[in-house]
Parts: sequence; structure tokens; C-alpha cells
Amino acid sequence: MTTTSADGQYHRVVLSNGLRILVAPMPHTRSATVGLFFGTGSRYEAYEQAGIAHFFEHMLFKGSSRYPSAQLIAETIEGVGGILNAGTDKELTVYWAKVASAHLPKAFDLLADMVRAPLFDEDEVAREKRVVLEELNAIVDSPGDWAAVQFDALLWPDDPLGWETVGRRDTIMAFTRDDLHAYLNRACGRRNLVVSVAGDVDVDWVLKQSETELNQNGSAPPHWTRAALANGQPLVALEERPTEQCYLLLGGHGLNHSDPDRFALSLASAILGEGMSSRLFLEVRERQGLAYDVHSSISQFHDTGAVVVGAGVDPERTEAAITAILREVDRLRQEAVPESELRKIKEFVKGRLWLGLEDSRSVAGWYAAQELLRGEILTADDVVDRVEAVTSADILRVAQRVYGPNWLNLSVVGPFNNTDQFRELLRFS
Repeated sequence: MTTTSADGQYHRVVLSNGLRILVAPMPHTRSATVGLFFGTGSRYEAYEQAGIAHFFEHMLFKGSSRYPSAQLIAETIEGVGGILNAGTDKELTVYWAKVASAHLPKAFDLLADMVRAPLFDEDEVAREKRVVLEELNAIVDSPGDWAAVQFDALLWPDDPLGWETVGRRDTIMAFTRDDLHAYLNRACGRRNLVVSVAGDVDVDWVLKQSETELNQNGSAPPHWTRAALANGQPLVALEERPTEQCYLLLGGHGLNHSDPDRFALSLASAILGEGMSSRLFLEVRERQGLAYDVHSSISQFHDTGAVVVGAGVDPERTEAAITAILREVDRLRQEAVPESELRKIKEFVKGRLWLGLEDSRSVAGWYAAQELLRGEILTADDVVDRVEAVTSADILRVAQRVYGPNWLNLSVVGPFNNTDQFRELLRFS
């Protein structure tokens, strides 16, 4: 058993069987969050099983050995005022519960049984397929969500990163009970699991419970292959719909989640379009009145990432909005950020970080995601130090690296039937 601690902010233990446990005591709270984080997600799926990670997540809530119904699972946590949920992403999946700390044993026992002994009742499998199809329908029917699906497919064509996490209609309908058991054995072993607990908790109790309750098979983490990237030329995906707004996403490949430049990129993205005082918000919304919502964001994976600007605009003013966005991006890569603006954005990023880590659920996720995705844990203080070290020259260099001549891809959902006008805008940006 190996234990490390960083200034008392968290404890990390690796049991002899390979199970990793993270505990972050927050003695000022009266609640606790337990999360079971698995290093698996939609990027590890074969084409013929696209969506299996997400469907598996749904099925764990349908009954387990000691909690044999969806109603009993829900009532176990909601009956004490707690919250129970899960999420499937590209590279990780989490099952979590937040409860008053007195009820942590109940939450821990439930989650452990869900991931260790799910029932996968065949009637429930058939019924849940219909539920997930409705979830997929909601994504397809939402112009904003569908623009995001198109955008991922532009960046990572013919690659699991470019597929919708929910899957496709044909794959969802084809899943069987045997598929779910195979996925359980393949992806949910203790060597691919991080137990993360934060809040009003006793460290020794968490270690004992983890060793007792989560001693399932030791299957190795799933293998991922390097993402297939688009060819570097500007690409446009257009879906014609009779919408009142045009929904657009503009962006390209970013940095992976271990790249040393990721802190400079986070500042660059914040300068560009995070918050009401960002450049895009002030120019596109406040000065030109082209959009209600305009924002920038980044995503990061093992070997790649994305930088994205999104907006919803009047179809008749779509070209003007894209032109304004491109102008601000070009300014970011051509001009050094003034020191006054750099100081402001550092305080913005640090403040949002601290606010985001006031909740035990956020803290549990903060440590677990780093352990699973990078194998290196930074405390919030560590991140603040990295942010403070970023210079204006760093931001300019990273902006030129990421928002270079071939960064542009455009996903559009709206009342248009010809991509030529958009290709011209990107070509001459």
C-alpha cells in the first residue's frame, strides 16, 4: 500500500491489488461525495458498438444484486435527501452520490454493488433502449447539440472521438445482455477504477470500505489509438433546418491534457470568450448586437484537443458574426495581450477555479480526473502557480500555435443550403 499526501489537501492510496483511492477531507462541510471513476468512455469503442459505454451506464441504474430495481436504487439515495447520478464522456465514466456525511456508508454500499453486481435484466435492457433512443432524438432535434456533433465529426473523421457518445440507432438497438457483461469485465476492473471521496469523511474508513467493497476483477485499462485528425484544410458541415437562429461552432484542434502550454491556452480562451467582459462578448454582442450567446471553450484528451467558438445568430447576419469572430481570433494571434488585461484574466481564471472547488462533488472529480487522465495530480494551488507563470508572450505564442492558418472548421445548423459562402469566409480569414 502506497500513500502520498499534498499539504493535507488530499490523500492518495494505491492498494496492492492496483485499486487507486483518493480522499479529500473537507471538515467544514456536513456532506460527502463518493465517486467511482472509470478510465473508459466512447473513444474506446468499436464502430459496431458505438454507444456501449453510455448504454452500460444507464443499465447500472436498473438493478443490482442487493438493490434489484431502479426504484430501490433511487430511493436509497433520495430517501436521505441525496443526489445520485452518472456521466459518460469520451475518456472517462463516473458514478457518484452526494449525501449528508452520516449516510456515506449507504451511498458507498449502493455504488459498489451497482458496479460489481449489475443484473442486466433482459426486459430492462429492451425498455432502456427506447429511453436512450429518445435521448438521441433530443440531441438530433436540438440545433445546438447537433452542431456540436457535426463539429466533432469534422475534427476527428472516422474516429471514435468524432462519434456521438450516445451512439447510433442501429448500435443502440443491437446491444445485448452479453454485450453488457463483456463490457463490465473489459472496462470496469479495479485497475481501471479510481475511488474518489471528498467532504466530511474519515480517510481510514474510506480505505477500509474500498478494499472490502471494490475487490472486483483486475482487468487492465482499455487501449486507445491515436486520433485520426482532419487534413488541416478548412472544412464546413452544414445541416439545413428552418430555425429562427443559425447555430454555429467555429474551431479546430487544440492541445492534449498534458501539454505544458495548456495553461496559456486556457488564458487565451478566457480572453477570447469566457464571461461578459471577454473580447468576443464585448465585440459580437455588446458593440455589434450580432448574438445573444457567444463564447469560447477548450476540450482536452490524451493525444489531442479542441478550441471552439460558439454562437447563435440571426441567419441574415451570420456572415457578419463569423467575420467579427475571426477578426478577434486574428487579433489574439497577432497582438500581445496588454499586461492590464492579462492581470484581469488571471484573476478571472483563478476565481472561477476556487469557486468551482467549493463543492465536494467538484473536488472529488478534480482529483479523480487528473489521476485517470494524466497520472499526475495538481492541487488548485499548483494550478494557480502555473497560471501566474504565464506571460503575454506565452499567450501570443500559443495563440499562433493553436489558432494558426489551418485551425478553422465550421459547423452550421440553420436555414442555409449551400456551403460555398462559408467556405469563402474561412478561405480568406
